[in-house]
Amino acid sequence: MYNHRIRFLFVLLCLIAFCGAAQATNMLITVRDSLDNTTVPHATVYLSGANVGMTNNAGQFLLQSGQGDLNLRFSMDGYDDWSSTVSGNTTSLLVTLNRRVLVLNVALYDSNTLQSVSGATLYLTSANSTQIKTSDASGAASFGVTSYTYYSLNITASNYQPRSETINIAAKDQDVQYWLLSGNQYSFVVKDKTSLAAVADASISVDSVLLGTTNSRGILIAPISRNKPVIIEVKKTGYQTVTQSKTISTNEAVDSVTMSPVPIGAFVFVYDQKNQPIGSADVYVNNAVVASTNPYGRATLQNLVPGSYTLVVKKNGYVPVSKQIAVINDSSEFPMVLSLATVSQTFFVQDTDKKNVAGATISLNGATAGTTDAHGQLDTQLTYDTPYNITVTDDGYRPQSVQLNIPLGNTTTPLTITLEKNMDWGFLTLIGIGILVVLVLYAVIRLVGHRGRQHTTKRNEI
Repeated sequence: MYNHRIRFLFVLLCLIAFCGAAQATNMLITVRDSLDNTTVPHATVYLSGANVGMTNNAGQFLLQSGQGDLNLRFSMDGYDDWSSTVSGNTTSLLVTLNRRVLVLNVALYDSNTLQSVSGATLYLTSANSTQIKTSDASGAASFGVTSYTYYSLNITASNYQPRSETINIAAKDQDVQYWLLSGNQYSFVVKDKTSLAAVADASISVDSVLLGTTNSRGILIAPISRNKPVIIEVKKTGYQTVTQSKTISTNEAVDSVTMSPVPIGAFVFVYDQKNQPIGSADVYVNNAVVASTNPYGRATLQNLVPGSYTLVVKKNGYVPVSKQIAVINDSSEFPMVLSLATVSQTFFVQDTDKKNVAGATISLNGATAGTTDAHGQLDTQLTYDTPYNITVTDDGYRPQSVQLNIPLGNTTTPLTITLEKNMDWGFLTLIGIGILVVLVLYAVIRLVGHRGRQHTTKRNEI
């Protein structure tokens, strides 16, 4: 009986193990693109709403499932979600994702006037479709496109050169802008080479024939001969003349010209607060040293072109000063006033016994600077090149005065001031009184003794 039980338990355990093995099923899932049948890597896999992983680089995912139906969903940027209920006994599953329908917005502008181009015909083609649209009054046209798809866009418009573009649609709606080239006009765009600002009123000549001057945006639109050599000359007061020799093809519509301003000079005058010139001061323009002042405080700023600059003047012992300047012509002058800088100075106060004197008052030119701490120390700021009369006072000590003048740019060392104690007149008075009492007593004793001797003599004589 006992052996039968053991055999029954063994068979039961084997059945349980077999059932458990039968319930664990590996499902190999492959995710593909519906258009080109390529695999889709990194697609997110959801089981009963829970994120269980992503497809690998081969677009596959191995899911360990059990008995019963599985609620699966697959999600990927640029694709519509795929969801379905799949039997848990399935060992292989092919999922096909459809590319999401997106919107491509196209805007067209005239390359000369930058105005919208309406009435243009746009042909958008892909491997599977062709769409034709006409730009509206705002120069816009919209197309329905699919994600991750290459499209060819061909644009034609009256009085404009045709244009072809290739557009790669990603996972989101896309906006593109195109400038159409005029078929019979040419644009000159003139800018400052340094600031890239528009240069207005620049005169433009082709083969010595004046075409006109640029507007406030630095643009001149004019007819020009194409496919033959021409000499283009651009002039503007304050700028170096630009000369070009070129052949303009039918596909060209814009000539971008940069003009370099003619270098001019300016002057800087550096003074102190007493209107005295400061020599050997360094002058910086836009963070670069460009000059030093002469003994009369003057510096010449050479090779500057008209424009705005940051001017900084520095010299040891003075507070640097900064100013925004506008150089207009070669007679521009810029005065700069420097203030004396301050330097940290440490004072130590002690008595004649080399002991620190705490609570001593230190005055600078009659104004209280502070009192010494427990270490007899006071830190303060002194102005360069300024005479100071330093006075130290404290109860029980005789006032002490010293003079100090720190040269421009020098470093300082701690200054020790020694105080002498006052004479204690009360104590001296007591000593004096004591001495006087002793002298009086001495005189009285001498006087009494002298009288006693005289009385004894007289008795003897009788």
